[in-house]
Order: sequence, then C-alpha cells, then structure tokens
Amino acid sequence: MPGRLRIINEFGKRAIESGSQNTKEVYLISIASEGKTEEQYFDGIHDLDSSEIIKVERLVKSDKTDTKSHPNHVIDLLDERKEYWEEHGIEANELWMVVDRDRQNVSKEQLNSIIDKCKLEGYNLALSNPTFEFWLLLHITDLQKYSVDDLLCNEKVNKTRRFIDKELSLILKGYSKKNLKFERFEDGINDAIIRAKKMQIRNENLIDELGTSVCLLVEKLIK
Repeated sequence: MPGRLRIINEFGKRAIESGSQNTKEVYLISIASEGKTEEQYFDGIHDLDSSEIIKVERLVKSDKTDTKSHPNHVIDLLDERKEYWEEHGIEANELWMVVDRDRQNVSKEQLNSIIDKCKLEGYNLALSNPTFEFWLLLHITDLQKYSVDDLLCNEKVNKTRRFIDKELSLILKGYSKKNLKFERFEDGINDAIIRAKKMQIRNENLIDELGTSVCLLVEKLIK
C-alpha cells in the first residue's frame, strides 16, 4: 500500500475483496476529496447502497499530519493509487478527483495543467465552480432567484461564511461544513443532476463559468 493513502475503514461493507480484483464488471470510484463536506456527502452516497456493480471507496491520507489539499497534491495521491493497482494487477477501476475551482489558491494555468494530467493518466475530474457547496445548493433550489455573478463570485458575507454557504443555511435553517447531514440532500439528488446538466459541465469551461461536473460522478454512483 502506498505510504500516504489508504481506504477508509467505514466503507468495509463494500470494500474490495480479493476476489473482485479480476472482475471486470466491478468499477471502483475512488475519491480523493479536499474537505469534510465532500467526504460526508460521498459517505452518504455510499450508504444509499443503490448499485450492485459500482463500489465506492474514498481515499484518505494515512498521515494525519499531511494537510496538503492543493489539486496538484491530490493528483499525486491518485498517482500512488494507480501505481498500487498496477502492482497488484487490478483493472477496470476508475479514479475520480473532486475539487473546487478555488481561485484564491489555484491559478487558471495550474487548473488547465491538472485537467490535461487527468486526461493523460485516465483520471476523472469532478470540478465545481465556485465550490462544492454550489452542487449542494442545486439539491434544494432551482437557482432562479440568484444572479450568476452572485453565485460565481461567492463573496464572503462574514468571517466564516461565503454567499452560497449563507444561502444553504437560510434554506435549510442551518448549515455546517463540518456536519453536513446528508439526509437533507438525499431527496434532491436527481433534481441536482438535472439542474447541473442544464448548466456548464465541461471541466475546461468550468475554469471560468458557473457550474459543476460532480453531477456526472453522482449520476454514475446512483445508477
């Protein structure tokens, strides 16, 4: 097992067993997500247990002191996972990276480079602009009352919240990144997919435009 990466324990019910390594029909979607919000959401998707052929395993860092979250660093983790699979003869797996546009920390050039690297290595990228919270918002509203600029800029409204976080909190009567409460979003998953697909979903265009390609990953997971 690569040094910095392991499969999270609570997915034990659907963890890969030795017998599945030669089964082409089994797809593994591995997610190296950036933060607690994404982790809690995909834990919830996993617990839906709606697919017999797709197994979800979220990758986490084995070194708790490793706090790097830049997409370039996350790609390094996916490289390690791919190398591990190749060493153990595991095929027919999918690797997904879930990231935010994150204008403050990731330049346009860096994101273009990441998209190119994903294509080269066969990784799938689920990108949200401006943040994963935009994907969450699609579960509970059709966005008609918002302007594209307000959503895309997602300005800070106080020391701890940005615009979309505030709107999630208003609609849900409370929202915390550290305590997602997946059940509040579960009934809106199909609506979110439909709404997202009416907007921009091409990663190359999501660098500048409002939208999310997370819908493509979630649609695959709940089939």
